[in-house]
Amino acid sequence: MVLSGEMVIGKEMFHVKERELVKWGTLKVSLFIYESGIHAVKLENQLGYIVVLPYKGQQIWDAVFYGRDIKMISKFNEPKNVDFIAHTYGGFLYHCGALRTGNPGKEDTHPVHGELPYANFDQARLLFGRDEKGQYIGLTSQFQYNDAFASHYYRAYPVVKIYDNSALLDVSIKIDNLSDYPMEHMYMTHINFRPIDQGKIVQPVNWKPEFIQLRENTPTHSKDICLSQDYVNFMNVIKTNPEYLQTIRPEDPYLPEVVLYLKSPKTDAAGWTHFLQVHPDGSGDYVSYRPDELDHATRWIIRNRDREAFGLLLPGTCDPEGYTHEKAAGNVRLIPEQGSVTHHVVTGALDPGQTADMQKKIETLC
Repeated sequence: MVLSGEMVIGKEMFHVKERELVKWGTLKVSLFIYESGIHAVKLENQLGYIVVLPYKGQQIWDAVFYGRDIKMISKFNEPKNVDFIAHTYGGFLYHCGALRTGNPGKEDTHPVHGELPYANFDQARLLFGRDEKGQYIGLTSQFQYNDAFASHYYRAYPVVKIYDNSALLDVSIKIDNLSDYPMEHMYMTHINFRPIDQGKIVQPVNWKPEFIQLRENTPTHSKDICLSQDYVNFMNVIKTNPEYLQTIRPEDPYLPEVVLYLKSPKTDAAGWTHFLQVHPDGSGDYVSYRPDELDHATRWIIRNRDREAFGLLLPGTCDPEGYTHEKAAGNVRLIPEQGSVTHHVVTGALDPGQTADMQKKIETLC
């Protein structure tokens, strides 16, 4: 039986000190405010918790399961109330888009990854229910964008659900084009794990160069970083032998960053594809999505003294090369007038048993 309900939460319900709001079986919701003034909702089950920012991009800022923090390492100890993603970059998951996304090229005027990651959302609601995956508690809010001179008028509704006894998050976003004109659309789910020394990547994508393309240009936000000879040599190895990246080695130079485009991922009978980072202890980090819905797959890795992030798989409607490049490549979609689109991703952590089972499943797809 499918059951559901919801509860409106207003900003007046938040306090500087964390306070429990709702407890439903093993699921719990708490509210608090960071010192920066950002409101936060903590969704918790018996395996861990996430912290979501309902009014700031509905970012998933923290994600802790099985006693480990699965998000990237950064110098940001809390989210900041800013208008540029690089000035608050330390969270686990960002919705990127919805009009533009990626790194802007020299002819582009849009911000990095578009307006959604740091947008000011409103009308936050808790979601309660039981579906085919079990009992869950979730959060949604909305963001309305209206540009009177460009016919850009849309509303976005991200949703994240955490289930009883599961470290996997059900993440989706619905975008309604409220305009009477078609709307250009670009989107990416930006998921930032931390890279693990000797972590193994398991994927349903062939490791040959024709299926894994290295991005060789350096994005504008990294132009001030000098490229070492070790990094140049590393890029040359990856370009012809991408299978080298099946293992994350601590000595490899991921500075300024490594970006790969993956082609033709295999899917299961239900149309979903699956990716793993397997830790030395057998546990895993996981991303799953439908390539018929999000038909571009990016991998991003950075490791330096200030930050470590591993975008194991960033599913999207396009590559992150900015509007002008993606428009020329035919990767900018249109949402019809008064139409809508929904994107859906499952991500999180797996215990050693679940990781082993998923690895076997992925290997049967290859």
